[in-house]
Amino acid sequence: MLGKNGKVVALFLVLGLYMSALAGCGKGTAQKEYDFYIFNGKSENAEAFEKLVEVYQAETGKKVKLFSLGTSDVLETLRTEMNSKEKPTIFSIGAGAAREWQEGGFVLDLAEEGIPELKVLADSIPEGMRLQTEAGENLGIPYNVEGYGLIVDKRMLGELFGLEQADGIVADFKAAGYGEFRAFVEAVDGYIKNETAGTVLLNGNTYTLADQMTERTAALNGVFAVAGAERWTYGDHFSNYALNAVFGSLAAARSATEEQVEQMRSPLRKSIEAYGFKTDHIAGPEGSLERGPELINSTKTGYDQVVQTFAEGKALFIKQGNWIYPNVRKLDETVAENSTILPMKLPFADEDIQVEGLTAEKFNRSIPEFVAQYYSINRKVEETEQVAAQEFLVWLNTTETGQRFIVEEFAFVPFNASADTRLENPLSTDLIVYMREGNVLSNPFNGAPTSWGPESYGKFMMENLLVKEVWTQEDVDAMVETCITQWKELSSY
Repeated sequence: MLGKNGKVVALFLVLGLYMSALAGCGKGTAQKEYDFYIFNGKSENAEAFEKLVEVYQAETGKKVKLFSLGTSDVLETLRTEMNSKEKPTIFSIGAGAAREWQEGGFVLDLAEEGIPELKVLADSIPEGMRLQTEAGENLGIPYNVEGYGLIVDKRMLGELFGLEQADGIVADFKAAGYGEFRAFVEAVDGYIKNETAGTVLLNGNTYTLADQMTERTAALNGVFAVAGAERWTYGDHFSNYALNAVFGSLAAARSATEEQVEQMRSPLRKSIEAYGFKTDHIAGPEGSLERGPELINSTKTGYDQVVQTFAEGKALFIKQGNWIYPNVRKLDETVAENSTILPMKLPFADEDIQVEGLTAEKFNRSIPEFVAQYYSINRKVEETEQVAAQEFLVWLNTTETGQRFIVEEFAFVPFNASADTRLENPLSTDLIVYMREGNVLSNPFNGAPTSWGPESYGKFMMENLLVKEVWTQEDVDAMVETCITQWKELSSY
């Protein structure tokens, strides 16, 4: 038995252990000197994000830990952080990495969970722009919207037809069908090569090419600047037109059935033939350019080279995205400021379109827009952190201050931009217009089997068609069969 002194000693020992336990708990909580932790995978906006966090902390009293990556190895760094004691609460991921984090149980599905305000925000994301590994999911809030189409200098377009203002012809071009587009290209090509003036119809309205060339129009070498050396421009972005006829989203393409793959045959054939027409009218840096070895020569048709060809006024159109604005501006600020995005036209009929609510007419009024990265919320951190992170994303995407940072400081295109949103980059402002009109296609090319775009479509196009001056129907059929067969093989049907 313990004596009186022994009982006192024992009591102090118990109290000491209890206090140590409390101290240990307190220490564990104190290790996190923040309310939530943001892992930002874009180094380009790191400085602006720091300013944003400072403003948010001052406004809300919340403490935010921010880590912006300074290298390109985003995924590996994120994996390391996810295995640490202090896991990110908000982390940035692209569509390609979503499955890894979803299957690992890290991603909060905003279609099913979240505070009411965030669910409302998530529900407002257009279906084709949602981060999904399968239909019905909503795994993140978009960082930034990107999109592409036929970029044109409105001054050049106006001068071709003797117009002081190009707004009318731009509007009619947007509404034009493939037949009018084809006749337009042939008329402009003849004007460039032979100074043969004529008339064209766009949206049923007549436009007459100017009797005399201006200094600017006389410098044109062709209709299209084509990046033949860059497989992604056709293996990903041009194949995407055919895929949009069958799949309304990335997730739909990722879960494609064998029947849907067969439905790709006609859109693929027609898109390949349309690319053949496009490459019949190429502008090179010194003159017109023909299909052949030169078309896949990176010194003439690499990305930088074709952007330069367009910026120098040697091509009327370039099929590219809003991301080329800084490059064009460095070469010619006036061209950059007067550029706009028009829809690429495809010879699809309604029977080629399998996406509900989409028609061939609407398809040819629309441009592909998509999201490269998303803010996702980590389900594996404490619930208080998750709630704090959700409140931040609502603030960022709905308040005047948050929207100002997205548009002005980040120079991003918000997915929920209002009709009044204006950006320095006019091509980005165009994306907002198409979104507001509902004339938007998606990015099913990102849901195609790995390597299908650059290899099955892109490599075949580069090695077998772009080097040939004349294409036969057998050439086109062989490419279609390759694309269909390899999709099935890569998907293990």
